[in-house]
Amino acid sequence: MKKILFIILIIVLLLVSGFIFWSRLSPTTYSNFIKRFPRICCAVSRLNIVRTQGVQLSFATSSESITSTNGQVIIKDNAWAVEVARTEKERENGLSNRRALYHQQGMLFAFDKADYQSFWMKDMLISLDMIFIDQNWKIVLIEKNADPLSFPKSYGNKVKSKYVLEINAGEADSFDLHVGDQVIFLNK
Repeated sequence: MKKILFIILIIVLLLVSGFIFWSRLSPTTYSNFIKRFPRICCAVSRLNIVRTQGVQLSFATSSESITSTNGQVIIKDNAWAVEVARTEKERENGLSNRRALYHQQGMLFAFDKADYQSFWMKDMLISLDMIFIDQNWKIVLIEKNADPLSFPKSYGNKVKSKYVLEINAGEADSFDLHVGDQVIFLNK
């Protein structure tokens, strides 16, 4: 009986010390850790989102500025390798004239502030899903199956967003993405 209590005590101490370590990670340390262990971190983040029920979580994504031209976007347990479009010219060109986009790859458009972003399919050769994300890295709108032939129709100008993720058409459904899902961005 004493042996079982001792083992339970050790397990509880390990869990408590692990949670204390996890909660004190700086954004840079968190990013480095999640790059090495994305599946573990996504599972833990997902559990924390469910447990906090509406309380704003502080992820590295909301405090890290976007500093690179490439990165990784994680939603639920799924990751997309992304190019980052930060300048006006990069955002204007976007994914125009590309014949293909690999599975789970895309482009993240980063704006200076949250506003009504308007996207169209001018010079596009592939269909896309557009994920509109607010300043807290939550999905606020998903435009599915935007077709190149839909130009000059505009997408996304219904809600304010600060980031827009473009991925292959159908991936939003196949990965079960929804408005309200938490998004994590990692600089590479």
